[in-house]
Amino acid sequence: MLFLLKNNLQSLGGKRIVSTLRFLLFSAGIFFLGSCSTYSLFDQSNGLLSSSGNSGRHQSPTLARAPVQSPSIPLDLPIVFQDDLDRESLKKVIQNQLHSMTAVDESEQVRLEERILTKGDLKDVLKAFSNLLDQNLSLEEFNRRLRDEFVFYKAGQRKNKKFLFTGYYTPIIQASPVETDEYIYPIYTLPDATVALNFVGHPAKPLHDWKNYTRRQIDHLGVLKNRNLEIAWLKDDLERFFLHIQGSGVLAFPNGTRQGVRFAGANNYGYRGIGKLMVKDGLLTGKGERSMQGIKHYLRNNPAEIPKYLYQNKRYIFFAYSDDGPRGSGGGELVGGRSIATDKSIYPAGGLALTLLRKPILNEDDEIVRWERSFRFVVDQDTGSDIKGPGRGDLFFGIGERPGVMAGNFKEWGEVYYLLKRN
Repeated sequence: MLFLLKNNLQSLGGKRIVSTLRFLLFSAGIFFLGSCSTYSLFDQSNGLLSSSGNSGRHQSPTLARAPVQSPSIPLDLPIVFQDDLDRESLKKVIQNQLHSMTAVDESEQVRLEERILTKGDLKDVLKAFSNLLDQNLSLEEFNRRLRDEFVFYKAGQRKNKKFLFTGYYTPIIQASPVETDEYIYPIYTLPDATVALNFVGHPAKPLHDWKNYTRRQIDHLGVLKNRNLEIAWLKDDLERFFLHIQGSGVLAFPNGTRQGVRFAGANNYGYRGIGKLMVKDGLLTGKGERSMQGIKHYLRNNPAEIPKYLYQNKRYIFFAYSDDGPRGSGGGELVGGRSIATDKSIYPAGGLALTLLRKPILNEDDEIVRWERSFRFVVDQDTGSDIKGPGRGDLFFGIGERPGVMAGNFKEWGEVYYLLKRN
């Protein structure tokens, strides 16, 4: 048995006995870890590698860069890190992000809450951490190098510095490249400057107004219909709506081919979650009902309610074809379980972080059977219209139905520590 011990020993007043016991446990834990040279940094339950061989925004553009002088490992972090995913996915997400940063201006400043960094700082962290992974170090050596080479900067909201995470994913959706009797719900690309827009049966509107059109005007009144802006048609209005929420997807065409689509732009309206509106109206009560799956289930059983709630979210997303996997706003290709989204006015695209969260465990029927604690290194690669303010994050779960179940039920408080190179 491996204990994830915390170095938060106290020696104050009436807690002296408890402190002594904790100290003994701490010492025993260090001895135990020192004798386990084949214990893996990564989860071995999957037969993977062993290491034996959208609220307020901060605005402080004039902050000066501060030297990194924090302790190696904060007192509320575990002494030993065991990442719950495989090494290859971590290496992949780091390389994806580094590739997207090849031509960046390394002197350009970015924010990490009240601290000012440069894009060069972020690249240095990713490269140094990737170098550690390539050395295939033992668990104790890897942890020693982490403490020696990096500072763990705790981020989050309020005094206790916590993060509220939701989840997102890339859906696979039945679609057609042409309109048919079955596929009647279009998804659009961004309006071109040469396209004249108009409401059906009304005079043409100047193009500069298109960003002010609402979801109801576009989907119900047909302001964009038959303007050569349609790039595909879907069977289901709800699937179209949730494709907008996720921001990217994979279209499965009738001939068996697949086509990726990605976020290309949006109108001028902010995101409004329909789940909160439905809870307020007393339609969703239990925790499961408030999930994405619960919202879909209710609306499918009550189709007359679909326009009422969908149109209250005026934000509208436009798409473009993509032959790559889903990409974050920071340019890097996302990796399931390894990519997070944050408010980019506060947190940097390309930041390497450690997350402490609970994760859902699914059975073979894609049902959540329990939740487990997870310690995981991730890369901050993305943002979202509802991801605003300090301490707000979105975890990317991957592509397809199974990641969708996890993402749709995910709403967890946790901790996030950005890694910084020690000066």
